[in-house]
Amino acid sequence: MAPPDSPSLAGKTVAYVEARMLSEMGALIERNGGVPYPAPVMQEVHLGATPEVKELVDDICAGKVQVMVFQTGVGTKALFDSAASQGKESETLQALAGVTVIARSPKPAAVLRRNNVHIDHMPSEPFTSADLLTAIEELDLGGKEVAVQAYGAPNSHLTQAMEKRGANVREVALYTWGLAEDVAPVLGLIDALESGQIDAIAFTSQVQINNLLAIASQAGKEESIRNIMATGPLVVASVGPVCTKRMIEFGFRVDVEPDHPHMGNLVLAIADRLSAN
Repeated sequence: MAPPDSPSLAGKTVAYVEARMLSEMGALIERNGGVPYPAPVMQEVHLGATPEVKELVDDICAGKVQVMVFQTGVGTKALFDSAASQGKESETLQALAGVTVIARSPKPAAVLRRNNVHIDHMPSEPFTSADLLTAIEELDLGGKEVAVQAYGAPNSHLTQAMEKRGANVREVALYTWGLAEDVAPVLGLIDALESGQIDAIAFTSQVQINNLLAIASQAGKEESIRNIMATGPLVVASVGPVCTKRMIEFGFRVDVEPDHPHMGNLVLAIADRLSAN
């Protein structure tokens, strides 16, 4: 439980649509006195050794990739797993020693370190594409072959900025985000939102916004959800700038965004807001 003198969720119901850290998010909410309402809206769909992934592994091993950008922990592990399935894991890891390696955030950095891969550049918080570009602004990209591990969806802002600096950029997807296999919890959440049973909802990924609206659309409830997210009265929370940007694009109100883009900080920020209400 939260200390007596700190903001508390005090029995408030906090919905979240996170899939990968389902139990961790729930535990954080409970620890701060709240009632978690999980309703995952997405699932990882691993693409396996597609022709593009095989070509990337081959080119890394052949020394044809000069700069490699790892954007997510899931994608970094998926690349190494794919290399292993092709019998080239050791060769790939050795070849990366001669590559400029960029980790977008601590998550891919952790996977790289576990595999003894050096990291040349990593941006500071909140780990946005703009932060990444700032971190490598002194890096000469002219004529360089750059591979970007896709962030579950294309990142045209990053790739186009690198291309403008003279790089030849390819973005390779190792996984994507599909709709949750079981949408019943999400349909229950939609009903709970409409009936005012939810005090706050937390978003931790921009894809979650798309998927929530897609499921709501299938149920004929998209307009209702858009209206609730725009006008309240529930507290709408975003984990960080990337997620916030997408929410605003869809007309969602953003009541809460923590100073640091972590789930723990997000829950505390929600508690602060609800305590002030």
